[in-house]
Amino acid sequence: MPRTKSEKPATTPAPRKLRKKSCRLVVDHIGPIKHADVEFGDLTVIVGPQATGKSIFLQTLKLLIDREHIHDMFQHHSMSFNGSPDAFLEGYFGRGMAGAWAKQSAISWNGKPATFHEYAAPTRSKVRHERLFYIPAQRVMSLPSGVSQNFGQFNYGDPYALRAFSDAVHDLIQNEFGARGELFPASNKLNDTLRKPISDHLFGGNTLIVDDKDFTKRLALSVPGQKNSLGFLSWSAGQREFTPMLMGVYWLCSGPTKRRTGATIAETIEWVVIEEPEMGLHPQGVAAVLLLVLELLRKNYRVVLSTHSTVVLEMVWALQEFKKLKGTEADVRTLFDLSASPKAKELGATALTKDYRVYFFDRDKAVRDISHLSPGAEDDAEAEWGGLSGFSSRTNSAIAEAVNRASLRSRRSSSAES
Repeated sequence: MPRTKSEKPATTPAPRKLRKKSCRLVVDHIGPIKHADVEFGDLTVIVGPQATGKSIFLQTLKLLIDREHIHDMFQHHSMSFNGSPDAFLEGYFGRGMAGAWAKQSAISWNGKPATFHEYAAPTRSKVRHERLFYIPAQRVMSLPSGVSQNFGQFNYGDPYALRAFSDAVHDLIQNEFGARGELFPASNKLNDTLRKPISDHLFGGNTLIVDDKDFTKRLALSVPGQKNSLGFLSWSAGQREFTPMLMGVYWLCSGPTKRRTGATIAETIEWVVIEEPEMGLHPQGVAAVLLLVLELLRKNYRVVLSTHSTVVLEMVWALQEFKKLKGTEADVRTLFDLSASPKAKELGATALTKDYRVYFFDRDKAVRDISHLSPGAEDDAEAEWGGLSGFSSRTNSAIAEAVNRASLRSRRSSSAES
């Protein structure tokens, strides 16, 4: 509804932005990556076609940040690589991946050169807590038939990111949440600003529960008015993809501050990587997931997404435009169709204080910074948002051409009749 002249836009003081240390990862000649130079923002979005090295890049980031924790995890589960770098690389990245590294391969993390071979062995560093939480694209495999899997139930050669994520979800379901029965909508987990869009667009008003009637804790959906709950394989594909991601966000947002993973309150998760958060979801569902991303930013996590969704880039573009135009939290709420609740206002205000970056991964080319997402950019990668809007542009051009031809035929026909 338009505002009257007497009305003023609602404003909420923007939270003070905490300065983060600049982080930069440079990768050369690894797998399909020719050259990638990425400086991370508060939210960094990675786009590009399949098989362009996005997952390799993100898993490399995890290894560089969590080296000691990763080696401790393997050791805890009795996995020894006998000093073989290739065995470690295949155990970490996945079977067959050791061949992605060649003599010319190079890495630089925050200006310091590194090699995969040195990261294939642990050090005596005292920093051993987990600092980056990784939600992989294969997350649905963490819940076969709705039953969570721990790290040791996977095989050598299954990617570490999947195994570690599955282990975290397993611990939540079997221990931290398992005794409560209801997982969503649990009022003590997410505020209504986040909970209502998820209920409306992802679970359709159904309740996510832990069902242990067969003496095994498994996820199910309780449907109002229906005696038996819906088993995992009866859910929609989007619900199966989204639910393990929701468990990960629960794990990250379970307290007033960032998730603690070490012996002191300063030892917490700092980074969150989410691969393809849009998988299986309707655009309204994707928008609901993006509210969870904004909540992670509000809690001061540094978030990295890989995506094939224009909805994700539309959000980044809109938030950057709001910042340029000195927009308010009300603009962010309008974007997500949120009420003027205190939590929603805080979420919107925080989003306008963050730094957003977008990078395009392409085959046989250097990774490009397309953060401005300008439709008028000379670089097609930026103008077409990493190829995600290219088909829409071609569709509009093709339709316009067809309309012009039809109009020309109509005019010729009218002239002939006269």
